[in-house]
Amino acid sequence: MHITDSHNHLHFSEYWNDFPAVVERAMHAGVKTMLLVGIDRDDSIRALGLADTREDLYVSIGIHPQNAGRFTPDDVAALERLCAGQKTVAVGETGFDLYRTPDTEHLQRDLFVAHIELARKSSLPLVIHDRDAHRQTVSVLDNERAWSLGGVFHCYSGDTELAARVIDKGFLISVPGVVTYKNASVLRDVVRMCPLDSLLVETDAPYLTPVPFRGKRNEPSYLRETISMIASIKGCSPDLVAEKTTENFFRLFSKAKPKQ
Repeated sequence: MHITDSHNHLHFSEYWNDFPAVVERAMHAGVKTMLLVGIDRDDSIRALGLADTREDLYVSIGIHPQNAGRFTPDDVAALERLCAGQKTVAVGETGFDLYRTPDTEHLQRDLFVAHIELARKSSLPLVIHDRDAHRQTVSVLDNERAWSLGGVFHCYSGDTELAARVIDKGFLISVPGVVTYKNASVLRDVVRMCPLDSLLVETDAPYLTPVPFRGKRNEPSYLRETISMIASIKGCSPDLVAEKTTENFFRLFSKAKPKQ
């Protein structure tokens, strides 16, 4: 099984002491490709350093919306040189987090617009963070004519109506381990509705660990549980889910090169 993790934070400090072992467990579980996501400039540079150690690791460059107020649109623009290398395949995550940082909504919007401009200059797709902010996120994508850049709504948290619009605009839906939780009926409805060619799978490691490992630090080897749940919902094999979501990854992040 060739599984692709479309979003994780493996470069966070939780993994510094055992990164090689985490990667080894992931490879043993069938996870062959991973996207490491930066949350600020230094974090993105660390991610690029890790990605350079293996051919199957790629990076998304960005400043997380929770960091609005600490960083400005000029800081986003300064990331352009980090987007030029072969290992950088996306811009973000960017968007809104009105759950944890509702007081900086206007600053988050400014950062979001700056990321869109960076993605446009760099010819890269967007990784969208949309938490308690569906209306605001869609409004910016509409107003900035950013749908044409392509991208993914990571850790998708909307309903089927929003998912239909996102897919119609050509973006992908990324499914985290949350889909295995008892109270995740809305996300399971989204998975049921979405065609497989519109889905990605992710860990968001070290967060959102799937059942039966919930409560532990998340890691890419646990993606098999997420894939198994999606397969159960879709009435197909886990191998097919892994195959299709991996194809979707390389179609969206076109600078990434599948292993031969």
